[in-house]
Amino acid sequence: MMEEIVLIPAYMPDKKLITAVCELWEAGLGIMIIDDGSGSVYDPVFEAVASKAEVIRFSENRGKGAALKSGFAAIRERHPECRFFITADADGQHRVHDILRVRDELRRGSSFVLSVRRLKGDIPLASKLGNGLSRVVYTLMTGHYFTDNQSGLRGFSADNTEWLLKVPGDRYDYELCMLYYADKQGLTVTTITIDTVYIDNNKSSHFDPLRDTLRLYRRLFASAWSSFLCAALCELMILALYLITGNRFALVGVMSAGASCALVNILLDRLAAFTEVKYADYGRTVAFTLIRFFVYSFACFAIGLLLPSMPLILSFNAVALLSLAPEYFIHKWLHGFKRREIVKET
Repeated sequence: MMEEIVLIPAYMPDKKLITAVCELWEAGLGIMIIDDGSGSVYDPVFEAVASKAEVIRFSENRGKGAALKSGFAAIRERHPECRFFITADADGQHRVHDILRVRDELRRGSSFVLSVRRLKGDIPLASKLGNGLSRVVYTLMTGHYFTDNQSGLRGFSADNTEWLLKVPGDRYDYELCMLYYADKQGLTVTTITIDTVYIDNNKSSHFDPLRDTLRLYRRLFASAWSSFLCAALCELMILALYLITGNRFALVGVMSAGASCALVNILLDRLAAFTEVKYADYGRTVAFTLIRFFVYSFACFAIGLLLPSMPLILSFNAVALLSLAPEYFIHKWLHGFKRREIVKET
């Protein structure tokens, strides 16, 4: 019986996978490896771990997200006794002792454990820029700051399997989208801080900085279509308000537009965008929207007094743009006080 399983998607792995499997096996963990179409050249590596791990092989490369979802489905089907499963990379970036720390958090009752890397020191430039951009974009889109939202070392209780299989994305975009779906369900995310390991300047990674980054954000933006639609609706409402009344009702009008769009956003998320998962993001959506538009309203009102000839629609967009940086840093500052995220330092 395998009650605790480490799931490792592997594409063209080297001997580091063999070393990790041996250490995990000695620690008493069950191991499942998904060969994501590596080809016959890599048969020796997978044959070397077959005695200690369950190996599932794809004939062609499908992507990391597809490999993970296939693994989740296989665990559910083959090992119904499994209580926890942990995802880890095959390239040696995740130390066994950190994998065991994720396991320990699951044993303590956490349902979703996310490792966050210390992104300091000798980090490849592409990785540093990619992680920084991902952190900013995700925070501004969701209002939830993670120090690192791209780490592949994660742990889940088995009752998460159903919704994990419904998250879109078949490649690296899947993991970021997974966090977005967790946010929309109001799930508690426990984070543990781990050391950053980049071997040979991360040469073993198959992540394409340009192609995969574009795919990652395309998937995230597609999942957030309701938010973008409501943003466009808000623009139209404020433009209509300006064309009809000028700047006379900026204070009430901007706030009313924000409240209306928050309600529409919730309805779209609940009735259309997230029908296959338990949507529970009502409170956060309302709170963030009302606070944001409270600031926008008074800022637009003040601009109207100082620059009465400036159209309301322009002042609104200027305020929204200038608010991005302060909003990001406020979420970052609040990060340590959020009950939804518990940070465990090593």
